[in-house]
Order: sequence, then structure tokens, then C-alpha cells
Amino acid sequence: MAPKSKARGQAPPQPSDYETDAPPPALDVPRPPLRTNEELNLSVLQRTYPDITALEHVTPYAALYILNEDTSTWEKGGVEGTLFTCQLTPSPIGAERFCAVILNRRGLSNFYLELTSSEEMEISDPYVILRGDQVYGLWIFADPPPASTANCRTETAEKMTEVANRAEASREAMQRAGHAHDKHLHEQIEAASSAPMGRQLSLRELFGQQRHQDADFSLHSHNGHPVPSQLQHQQNHVPTNTGPAQQDVLGQLFMKAKQDYNGHG
Repeated sequence: MAPKSKARGQAPPQPSDYETDAPPPALDVPRPPLRTNEELNLSVLQRTYPDITALEHVTPYAALYILNEDTSTWEKGGVEGTLFTCQLTPSPIGAERFCAVILNRRGLSNFYLELTSSEEMEISDPYVILRGDQVYGLWIFADPPPASTANCRTETAEKMTEVANRAEASREAMQRAGHAHDKHLHEQIEAASSAPMGRQLSLRELFGQQRHQDADFSLHSHNGHPVPSQLQHQQNHVPTNTGPAQQDVLGQLFMKAKQDYNGHG
């Protein structure tokens, strides 16, 4: 049987945009560096809290409760997620600072509180109680032994207490150093103000330093003429003799002036 002829008017197949199956040329693009989980978590936290500089501890899961002081009962705060204990940038006086942050999985509002003193904390199983503008209770999830998270609650409480003590100790040390500096400066000012009136204070008296040559410093004239203070001294000691000899000299001067006038008159 003869093969069937192709249908008349059928358009030839159009060439494809992909004429070859060869792979595209490889691009020499360096891969981004791999980051650890700690680096990733730190980057996420710093987007919202730029003052965070390092992570001290990570707790996989915690829930926030708030104490209702009227009824003395704990109420859910609507914040649940990973709890981070973080280091912050130093305070204006150079003291260490730390905070606790819960990144909320149930909403946009996170929990953030600076840890300033262990006296503002209390460990009461199953809560880590923190005092801020309100009384907060952090419920920390822990699996029963021998799970890896069995000691998570205890470890988190110990770490938060540790950093709170560090913050308090650092703040007190910086304050003592500042007070000592202020006291020393105050003593210097008092010593300067107690100097006798009319006497110029030396650099040594003001700052405890003085160059050796200051003791021998004196005022000299560089052109051989007396300085104003010397002129004044000389004027104060001009002889004031008005005896007969001085009167005769004055008389002769007047006579000579009169003769010169008459001779030219």
C-alpha cells in the first residue's frame, strides 16, 4: 500500500527557541558563606533590636504569663516562642547590659525586658519571674529525662541570673569609678578656690604639674629699652629738687628765648 500523502496546506514545523539540549554556560558566581544557627538568630534579632550584640543563651520554647495583681493569678500574655538571653551594647557609663527576648510565633508583639539585677528575678518552678513595669512569668518547656531539654528550665534560669548579676556588678563598678573621679575633681577645684585673693595660681597648683623653667621665668625687654613697669618705676623716682640752682637755669632759658624773639622781631 502506498504511504499516505501529507495533508495539503499543512505548515512546516516552526523552529524552537531551544535548538540544542546543551546546558547553559556555567556562571562563576561565588556561593554565599554558610552561617551557623547562632549567626542567623542574631541577624534576625538585630533587625528589631539593633542594640543586641551577642547571644548568651537560647531556650527552644517559652511562654509568657503576666501576674494579675488584683486576683493574684497568672494570665497568658499571648507571646510564645524561642527565648533568647542576649548581650546589649554598653550603657553610656560603660556598664554591661543584657536582656531577655521572646520572638513571638503567635503574633507581631515580642517580649523584651532588660535584665538589670538578680534582685528583680525569682525562680519559682515552673516560672522564671521577672519584675519590670509588670510582673512576668516565663514558663519554659522541658522534656522529661533523658531528653536533651530535660535541664532546659534550670539552665535558662541560671544563665539569666548570671547575666543579671554581671550587669549589676558592672554598673556599680562604673558608678564607683565615676564618683571617685568626680571627688578628685571637686578636691582640685576646692584647692584652687582656697588660694589667697590677689595671687595668680600656678599650673602646678591647678593641675599638679609645672615646668621647671616656670620658677625662673622673668620678663625681659628684647630691644634694650625698659619695659613699662620699669618706666613707671623710674618716673616714680624722678628727683623733685626745686632749689635755687634749678630756678637759675629756668631763668636763663627764659632770657635766651626773649632775646631770640626780640632779635627776630
